[in-house]
Parts: sequence; C-alpha cells; structure tokens
Amino acid sequence: MSKIDFGVLVNSPTCKFHLDQLQNTDTTQWAIYHDAPTYFLQFQHKHRAALLHWPFPNDPKFDELVNQIYDHCQIIVITITELHNKSVDFMRRFDRAKIIYYIAGFLQEPLKLARVETYMDWFHTSRHFYKNYLPEILQRIKPGIKENYFDILLGRKKPHRDYINTYVTKRLRVEQYFMTYFNEHEIDFAEQELLWTWEQPGLRFIDRPKWTVDMIEYFGLKMSISQVIPIDIYNRTAYSVIAETCYFNEFAFFTEKTAKPIIAKRLFIMFAGQGYLERLRQMGFQTFDGIIDESYDKEYDPVIRWRMACQQLELLTQQPQDQVLEQIQPIVDHNFRVIMNREWYKEFSESLNTQFLQLLQT
Repeated sequence: MSKIDFGVLVNSPTCKFHLDQLQNTDTTQWAIYHDAPTYFLQFQHKHRAALLHWPFPNDPKFDELVNQIYDHCQIIVITITELHNKSVDFMRRFDRAKIIYYIAGFLQEPLKLARVETYMDWFHTSRHFYKNYLPEILQRIKPGIKENYFDILLGRKKPHRDYINTYVTKRLRVEQYFMTYFNEHEIDFAEQELLWTWEQPGLRFIDRPKWTVDMIEYFGLKMSISQVIPIDIYNRTAYSVIAETCYFNEFAFFTEKTAKPIIAKRLFIMFAGQGYLERLRQMGFQTFDGIIDESYDKEYDPVIRWRMACQQLELLTQQPQDQVLEQIQPIVDHNFRVIMNREWYKEFSESLNTQFLQLLQT
C-alpha cells in the first residue's frame, strides 16, 4: 500500500464537499482529518494543509485552531462567506504569509502578507434554484408598468436602513413604494408576521425561523428564506432598493440581496459601501449610470452617500415607468446573463485545485 503523504484538516462538511469537487486530483489518497487538530498534528506527512471555514458570527476557538496548526502547515485556506467587520478584523489579525482567504467580496485595502481571492458563494447559491431547479418560475415575473415604483425590503434595523425608512416616509407618497422594515434587531418572525411579507406559493417552513438565513423548503428544495425571490412583490413594483447587509467602506460583501434583483431583471439603487457598484462593474455587470446619477457610489461619507442615493430614488418616481423600463432593458438582460452563466463555483474550485496541486509539486 502506497504511503499517503498529504494530510488535510477540514473543519466543516462544506470544506469536505469542496475537496470532493476538485478535478484531476485523487483525494481518496489524501489523509483528511475532521475537526481533530490533535490527530492531524500527530501523524507525519510530507505535505500538510488545512481547508477551513470561518465561523459566523465569531468563535475565539477558531483563532486558537489557526494558531495551533499554523507552523505545521504549508498553506491554510480559509473561506469566508459572511464578510462582516468581525471577519475582516480576523483577516487583518491573521495577515500571514501561508494563509489564503477566499471571500464573498473584496477588501478595499489589501492585506500585506496573506493572499485574498474571491468566492462569490451567495451569487452561486442564490441563483441555483432559478437556474438549475425550477427556472420556469421566473416566467411568473410580469413585465411592464407596475402599481408601485419601488420595493424597499429593509429587513432588520441598521443605520442605512433607518435613513432610507425616514427619507422615504417623509418624502414619498405611500402609493409610490412597498416597504417592510422591522426597525429592531431582535425579532421573532412568527410573532410579528405583519412586519414581514413571505412569498407564499411553494414555501414551507421546516422550523420556526429566527433569521432570514434559516432554511425553508421552496417547491421541495431546501434553501435560505432570504434567497427566495419575492415574485408577488416584484409584480407590484417596478424597481428595487437594495439595502445590503453591510454599508462599510472598508470592504464590499455581495449577498443574495444583490443577486435577487439581478436575476429578476430589475433596476436597483444600492445602499452599501463606497465603490460597491464599481466592484460590480469589475465583475462584468452593468449598472444604471446615465439613466440615474450613480455618483453616490463614489462618496466616502455614508450619510451623504445615502442622501444622494435616496434623491435618485425620489427622482425615479417622477419619471414615466415605461420610458425607464425601456432604457434599462439591455442592461438588465446583460446582468441576467452574467449572474446566470458565469461559473462562480467553478472559478473558486479551480483556483482551490491549483493551490493544492502547486503544493504537492513542491
């Protein structure tokens, strides 16, 4: 029996799944250790690496794990699918030469030692139902003029959502928008159903939901609540306000909040960090500058940026929908092709494959 000379530590079933997807690599010949750094470090291998998933929201034990194995690995690959202040803080504290990060977004200021690659997990998983499982459901989205101008689905309380809520309720007429806002952080969906609008057909709760990332069944497929496109609301509104998960300038985190309007071929106004739209364009998407003024994306000050974006929201309610919808058609068609046809997961998997193959060749 040939000696296994490559030991890999994984800390989640998802990481093991990533290993199983690698191409032209016989991972059955690797020694794969699960959540057991003691055993991982006990056995000798010519090559040793780790493929880890950063635990959201945070776990000090993960810091301990990385410190424990760092000197014993040639590379440590860490995937971060929840890009928040705490995860970015972790990256800057563990800015080390042998670490490769795959993140669902971008850092505005690069790390000095660690490598940072993109892994657009939320784009990949959010489109899965609509690309691979039940694509015909998108035909339920009706084109043309709608009774309201904007859907404004704000979710849980955050400063940028507070600003939108205040601006809209003071400056717009009620019939111009459809808005939901919890306006608090802790909420029980089941207790406060009037604050939340579900896409009812085909949706079945598995457990009592506490967060929008909780799993449900949608036409028989398990997925996050937040990844279900609100078809009924989209059929009542012409455009979307996207109040992204994070609004900080230091990084851009791309989630299902951005993916859903793109899949549904909608104009959107973005409330996120400085340069978020520019990052979208770097990935091949088109935005709506020229139809609206997107200079808000360049503004550093968040409150000024939110005000500039809200002004575009207000101006759009003064424009004939039919003219705007005709103008945006080439853009939304292009964006739909990008998000549905780009091999988001394959790009990540091939890059990961390259990291391990290069290691084994040393």
